[in-house]
Parts: sequence; structure tokens; C-alpha cells
Amino acid sequence: MTIAIAWTRTISGCEELIFVTDSRLSGDGRTFDACPKTMTLPRDDCAIAFAGFTGHAYPMMQQLSFAIDAHAPLKRGSLELPQVKSHALKIFDAMSAQIKSSERLSSPTETNPEAEFLFGGYSWIKKKFELWHLHYSAGDKRYKAEPAQWLCHSADLNKTLIRKSKTPADKRLGLVTFAGDQAGLARRKLLEKLNCGGPSTGTLDWEPFEVVRDMLRDQGHSETIGGPPQIVKVYQYMKSASLAVAWPNASVGRPHLQGRALLGYERTEKFVLDPDTLMTAAHQISEHG
Repeated sequence: MTIAIAWTRTISGCEELIFVTDSRLSGDGRTFDACPKTMTLPRDDCAIAFAGFTGHAYPMMQQLSFAIDAHAPLKRGSLELPQVKSHALKIFDAMSAQIKSSERLSSPTETNPEAEFLFGGYSWIKKKFELWHLHYSAGDKRYKAEPAQWLCHSADLNKTLIRKSKTPADKRLGLVTFAGDQAGLARRKLLEKLNCGGPSTGTLDWEPFEVVRDMLRDQGHSETIGGPPQIVKVYQYMKSASLAVAWPNASVGRPHLQGRALLGYERTEKFVLDPDTLMTAAHQISEHG
């Protein structure tokens, strides 16, 4: 299971799309806290993150990556983002049909895929970010794409809300969507954070990351999440990149990239985020590694 959040962040008049997840795999009596759950794709204008059973989710995510890499119009970006999303749904549906109950089981087991995804990027036609929650509908026996919701400040209610669409009285703060078994808790914590000490009337910054960070630092957090947070960004200039995170903090931690702690002699060209100051810097390494 997972906590995953994707949102649009506004900085210096520009926007960027950010994906954040935890790094834990669990469910078989063990926990494994160094596992990539979000990734860039062969076309640079989008990214994806998963939640759920890794045995279903990770192969689906990788096959989407392979499919984009194998088809030139998809890879170079001439096929627009909604077409990539539609192709992803078809790939996931076709793969879901391949999940079958073992003939050696006395009682057939459920074969619906236990995987959900956050997918989005920058639309070069619409000149804006688009973001979806891809989830399996057991009733329809297929994957569906639910557009991300709006985080808004309601002037009428004098508070921050998450809505499917904004009203004329709302001030738009940014797009946001969630996935994973801890999504409901993260949603509540984000709203509490934004409404604490008075309503926010600005724009969405690093608050969703702070929610995931604080959930992972909480000693009483669910066993289904854990490890360091991992981050992927998509920029308006249609490039995507992962960030390393100094974990558990910049003072005593080391950079973690996609959930894995860099070894003492490793150097990354990725920027490293300080999880407390929320500033990024180049990776520094000592002479002796």
C-alpha cells in the first residue's frame, strides 16, 4: 500500500506538477523501505506514480513506459497527453485480463487488479497541466480516469476545500489528487494544515509534501507506509526529473533517491531537497565518500 499525492505548485508566477510517495512495500509479513513508486517516462512531459499491490502495479507502470518508448509519436510528444492517458487505460485493461486464479487453488481467488495510479503532465496544446487518478472499477471491469480535483479557498465559507470544480466565488489554489490506503488521512491532514491559523488565499506550495513527510515521521503511522518520501517533478518547459531527499533530515541523513539511500561514494546530479527548509541544493560529497 502507499500514500501518494500529486499537485500543481505555483512558484514565481510559474507552475510545476509534483508527485510524492512513500517508499515502503509491505503485505507479505515484511516491509521493504527502498522501493521506487513514482517515475519519469520516456517522454519528458509527464510522470506516473502507483499505489496498491506491487505485483500488479509495477508491471503495468513499466509496460506503459515500454509502450511509450516503442512508439515514436508517443515518445516525441506529438500525441497529446490525453491520448497517452487513454493508451495507458487500454494497456492496463489488457493486462488486467491476464490476471487469473491459479488452477491449483481449491477456491478461486479474486483476479481484479489491486493497483491505482496518478498520471499527469503538461499539455502543449492546452498550455496547462493535466492530472488524473487512474483506478479500476470492479463494476465496469475496466480502468477509469478521474480528473484531479481543485483545491480552492471558498470566500463564502471562508475556508479551503477540495472540489471537483470551482465556483465563481472560489480562489483556485491548485490541482490535487491522492492514491493509496492512507489517501483519506492525507487529504484530511492537508485541509487541516491549510485551514490552521486562518484560511490560505495564496497558492499551493510544498504543503502536500509536508503532509507526507509528517505522516512518515509519525512513530504511530500505519505499517502500510514508511521509508523516505520520493519526488518527481514535471516542469512547464516539458521536462521531468526526480529529486533526492535528505532523510530523515539534512543534519544526520543522507540523500535518498527514489527511496534508496545513496551509498557513501555515490554522487548524483539530482538536486537534493531539505525536508524541513524545503530548499534544494546540489549534492555535496566528501573527498573520502
